[in-house]
Formats: sequence, C-alpha cells, structure tokens
Amino acid sequence: MTSHSESRDLVYWAGDRRYVGTLVPAVAEPRAAAVLLPDWRGRSHLALDHAGHLASAGCAVLVADLYGDGLNPTDPEQVGPMVQHLLTHRADGVAALSAAVEALRQEAGPTLRVLTVGFSAGAVAALDHARRTREVAAVGICSGLLKTAEPHTPTRVEASVLLVQGTQDEVSPMAAIADLVAEADAAGNDVRLLLLTQTHHAYDNPDVGTDPKARLVYSERSAVRMRRALTELVDEVCEGA
Repeated sequence: MTSHSESRDLVYWAGDRRYVGTLVPAVAEPRAAAVLLPDWRGRSHLALDHAGHLASAGCAVLVADLYGDGLNPTDPEQVGPMVQHLLTHRADGVAALSAAVEALRQEAGPTLRVLTVGFSAGAVAALDHARRTREVAAVGICSGLLKTAEPHTPTRVEASVLLVQGTQDEVSPMAAIADLVAEADAAGNDVRLLLLTQTHHAYDNPDVGTDPKARLVYSERSAVRMRRALTELVDEVCEGA
C-alpha cells in the first residue's frame, strides 16, 4: 500500500475559492484516477488510508478538500455548521469537485478514466456531481449521507453507482436508501446496492468504537467488504476504458 509519506498537497481552485487536496500516487503505473471525498474530518488519517487502498488497486488518488483552504476539523461541535453549509450550497460542492477532477486529470493524465468515492458527508457532492456533470465513469458511496437530487436539478446519472450502506445506519436510514433507489429507477440510473446488516454509520472508522448501541459503530467485517467492493468497481472502470 502507498505510504502516506509519498503523498503531497495539491492546490486547486473553484472560482475564487482555494482548495488544498492530497495527491496519493498509485502503487504502480496508474490505470484509473479517483477523487476521494472524505467524511466530516476531511483529509484525516482514515481518508489517507482509504486513498492508499485505492492506490493499491491501481488508482492515482486525490483526497479532496471538503471545506476549502485545506481545513481539516477535529471537533465534532465545530463541524456542524460546515456540513450544513455543504447541504445548503450543494452547487458549490459540485463546482469544487469538478475542479478537483480537472486537477487530478492534469496530474495523472487526461486519458485515465475517473471515478469518485464519497464517504459520509462527502457522498452528497459525489452524487450531485454525477447528476449534474458527465465527468466521471463511476461513483462509489460508502456509509454515505444520502440525499436525493435538489428540486429542479437533474436526476439522471450516466456513471455507474455503487452504494455500500448499513441497514442500521441512523444517519441514512433505510427510508433514505429507498428514496435514492426510487430516484435511480425513475431516472434509469445504473446503481448497485450492497446492503450490510448489523452495520451502522461510520462502519469504516475504527476510531468510533464498537458499542452496538451507539450511533456510529465500527465494523471490521463491513469495512473489509466495502473495500473489496471498491476494488471491483475500479476493475470495472478499467475494463470499460
């Protein structure tokens, strides 16, 4: 797996807003490129670890900056208004992700197919971007904060979509999953849904602990299955090149 020491900052701009992502090179010659949108903590150790997995699968990876100016919050109390801003200014998230995709293309090469991978809060921009642009070949959503399209915006997604969600997720419960699936069916979208039972929100994050009564619960089994599914998604993107 790629060492974090091999990564470096990559600055990109969306309008007059400066973003600082982290570029993680592929372990070998890259066969695809991936923009990873992390959970609320931004470019955390976990986000870099996920990026390392994608790098080992053959991707040049850019861990995107969710908030701008390279901010990586550490206090959950601090982050509430930031996530709310993402949810009320969703077009800004699309513009920022488009800028990240372009920055990654310039670094990794314009011929590589691109996928986006969104975790928790990062899932909102990943899905909106796929609805409103045709810039990526696939989207992976893992323990995502699931939102259907905003009113009067497109619902059609040309990219293939993978959702890896827990049945006991209180942040995106089964009703939210059902709404997203209904939107996909109505729009004719290609969505693969991997449902993991006994799995809560943040199942990929060892830092949240394993108390089954908590809102956020780590599951090593589910995290392994999620990474296996992401590897398969990368393989499919490369085979479709």
